Amino acid sequence: MSERIYNQQDELAKIIERYSGRDGVHATAIPSLFFTRRSNVTGSNFAVYNPSFCIVVQGVKDVLLGQERFRYGPTNYLVASVDLPVTGQVMEASSQVPYLSLKLEFTPGQILEILSDSEIRVDPKENAKRGMFVSRMELSLLDAVIRLARLLDNPKDIPVLAPLFTKEILYKVLQGQHGATLEQML
Repeated sequence: MSERIYNQQDELAKIIERYSGRDGVHATAIPSLFFTRRSNVTGSNFAVYNPSFCIVVQGVKDVLLGQERFRYGPTNYLVASVDLPVTGQVMEASSQVPYLSLKLEFTPGQILEILSDSEIRVDPKENAKRGMFVSRMELSLLDAVIRLARLLDNPKDIPVLAPLFTKEILYKVLQGQHGATLEQML
């Protein structure tokens, strides 16, 4: 992991800590943005993942979709493109280095708007039928996520800038190797 990505993740971890404080899932002033903090490894928990973009900043998480396991940590991200029944488990966490994650929920309308406004042509991929993927974190994507999270320190900017930064994040994911998985939700 490059030093710049490490520094960005460190900044994001501090923001998540500041706005979560204790273990649990925490809504933020940005309606589609949630932070999670866990001080311990967890057992398996059933959930339905809404369409969302997820980053683990500290720790590691396993998500089981059917029989397929998705493991992700600080060097990658997970996207669920449709509502999916999953089992999740925090695999690495401690009181000294808690599991910290960010979830950004999105809608099919947001994906359609980006595809309509851009020249992105998503190539169908064999794995596009899964509805979920893990991909490698890129610096430009992490930059957009940091800008979105920083808005929490400037609430007056949220109504104007949060939709723009969210659109940028989704645009970058659509440009990635798994863009077809997002496109399939339309």
